Amino acid sequence: MSTEISSPWWSEVEHLRPQREQEGFVEAAAPLQREPLRRLPVVRRPGAPKARALIEQRRSRTSQRPLPSTPAPKSSLILRRPDRIAAWAVMLGLVLVLTAAVSASAAPLTKLGDRTLKKPMNGHDVKVMQGKLRKMNLLQVAPTGHFGSLTYAAVRRYQRTRCLTVDGVAGPSTIAALRSGKRSCTSKRPSGGSRGNSGGIKRTRVVTWYGPGWYGRRTACGNTLTSRLYGVAHKTLPCGTVVYFRFRGRTVRTKVVDRGPYAAGVHFDLTWAAARKLGVISIGRATVRASR
Repeated sequence: MSTEISSPWWSEVEHLRPQREQEGFVEAAAPLQREPLRRLPVVRRPGAPKARALIEQRRSRTSQRPLPSTPAPKSSLILRRPDRIAAWAVMLGLVLVLTAAVSASAAPLTKLGDRTLKKPMNGHDVKVMQGKLRKMNLLQVAPTGHFGSLTYAAVRRYQRTRCLTVDGVAGPSTIAALRSGKRSCTSKRPSGGSRGNSGGIKRTRVVTWYGPGWYGRRTACGNTLTSRLYGVAHKTLPCGTVVYFRFRGRTVRTKVVDRGPYAAGVHFDLTWAAARKLGVISIGRATVRASR
């Protein structure tokens, strides 16, 4: 028996193993040092009733916990408070209405004569002037307080009949005449004698007549034009002014009932009934003696 057999067999092939395996083998061959075992706590699973109680307890704690307060944005506040916007709008409207009412009541009423009146002014004094012109049948509409085209024409007619400057502006002289009730400067009545033989102003005037085709219409002085209406039309004389006409021995007494004539060179326009009595129907246009 040989002595080589007594050596371990792996010693001959030990050099063939990798270095890492050799080291690991040496480490494995070393005695292991065991750590002391730690004893884990025993956790027992609660029963169903106790588990439900724990869940309810946690839920109550969560609900009682205060939530963190975060400031809401301004836009959300506006959207959540539309009633405040409406309230502020109503209050602002009331303030504006009260301010307008106070300013209107605080404004003094302008009296007739405090200023010169002309187009297109407004005010209490304009309304008073219109009332005076309406009483004299120079203005055919109700007083409105606005100095318009109708008031302008009425002022011009008034100035013409009172021998004032005809400009359509109610200045100090026109307003003074209105307030004093100045009479027409060309409205003298016959002083005496027989009818038609007057001591008033006698002038030669050109007259025409109208009627057919216009019957049923309203005149400027408020009359209804018919074949029996006895009167005359004039541009400026106040309604109701008495005018005497004399032609070829005939004398006719009429009143102003309408506005006109508008033909060139014609001073008066007789109605059909007045022209028939004066005897100018067949002539059409005649030169007569007129007095007032």
